[in-house]
Amino acid sequence: MASLGRLKSAIFDREERKMQYQSHIQGLNAYDRHKKFMKDYVQFYGHQKNVDNSLPIKTDKDTLREGYRFILSEEDDMDSTWEKRLVKRYYDKLFKEVLNLRQVLHC
Repeated sequence: MASLGRLKSAIFDREERKMQYQSHIQGLNAYDRHKKFMKDYVQFYGHQKNVDNSLPIKTDKDTLREGYRFILSEEDDMDSTWEKRLVKRYYDKLFKEVLNLRQVLHC
């Protein structure tokens, strides 16, 4: 078993380190404190990266790039996949803005 003197010394050392850390943090401005916390966070949590990058992520922008055509046909309205609906919604919004712009210019 640890002696009472060693136990007191360990507790005192731990409290002393805590007080030094707190006084150091309080002495920093907000930006330096932020940088220190971010550095400490990366050091503590940054080593384990278990990110599964095997599946590519398809964004709405990618879907519009693949499926957009300048002129849509009636057959395009028949498809009900979410990609086709997204492209149709974008097309309708774009066409509506063009019509509004024409009306403003002709007035």
